[in-house]
Amino acid sequence: MMPLHSVHAPSSFRSPRRRLAPAALGALLFVAAWGGSAAAADQASGKSKSAGGDPAAGVVARVNGRPILRRDFDLSMQIQFRGRRPANVGLKELRASREKVLERLIENELLYQKAIKTEGPPPDKDVDLEYQSIRESFPSPGDFSKALQENGVSETEFKDQVRRTLLVMRFVDRQVVGDVKISDEDVRRYYDQNPSEVTRREAVGLRQIVVQLPPDASVEARARAREKIEAILKEVRSGGDFAVLARRYSEGPEASRGGDAGLLIKGKGPPAIERVAFTLQPGQTSDVIESRRGFHIIQVTEKRPEGPIPLDQAKEKIRARLAARERQDKIRAYIDQLREQARVERLLPAAS
Repeated sequence: MMPLHSVHAPSSFRSPRRRLAPAALGALLFVAAWGGSAAAADQASGKSKSAGGDPAAGVVARVNGRPILRRDFDLSMQIQFRGRRPANVGLKELRASREKVLERLIENELLYQKAIKTEGPPPDKDVDLEYQSIRESFPSPGDFSKALQENGVSETEFKDQVRRTLLVMRFVDRQVVGDVKISDEDVRRYYDQNPSEVTRREAVGLRQIVVQLPPDASVEARARAREKIEAILKEVRSGGDFAVLARRYSEGPEASRGGDAGLLIKGKGPPAIERVAFTLQPGQTSDVIESRRGFHIIQVTEKRPEGPIPLDQAKEKIRARLAARERQDKIRAYIDQLREQARVERLLPAAS
């Protein structure tokens, strides 16, 4: 099913879950907006100065007098471009992204200011649990520490942002959104009115055995790989169990699963594989197929025709989508109210 198109709401509030899931560090930093950090508090009181000696030079906006810091804006921009260098981005896209990021930071600050007046701080045990969950989502403690260092954030500051985000989420859940109930009639109406979103493409289930080969492989290496895959195919044709042979010989990531590559949706896979896969019947095995990755042998395990998804199978996803949309609409309306009552100064220089 295709995603719903809806008005923007801060990304931390798009899920109806009460707790944050283990998340990427950057996502939490972006959502939290860092307006509640110790550095921002120092800026608000005039204690901190930028490298140039002017406290305002490090501020991109003020929300009811409270600063949003340049370093937090820059970090959010870095996350927005997901590693792409702004120098490689067109001026039009850069300007639009800067405006979008700034508005998100302002919205998060508005919600935080309201939440801090209404809600008590989340219990330390909840903060510790969420902090540990995020920390453990990294491959190792060293990777977590490295991510913090690369973003110029201490563990104490990061834990403060976990506390801030939990506070705002609790406020939004209790005071803004409340209970969201989607009726069976709402689900049925959406199902009937959006047939393109409840139609699945033709697909086949695949197992595969892969002998990898880099594009710049020598003639000799290519010949050795071809010889290996042909020998494996001979074992398959002689009655060998495909899953067992995949575990034994395949160099693909699905080897440990007996070559189970899941569903291949028509139009979404490598052309060389698709051309063969959709001609096979369940249980049939291909000849050797060459792709950019190397050599493959595939076996079709099931065929799924194109057609509508039955309502019984689609209804819970539809219900979740409608609930998310209603949730976003409530948050958007509430933020609009906060904006009308707020004093917002935008101090970010224009991109050039």
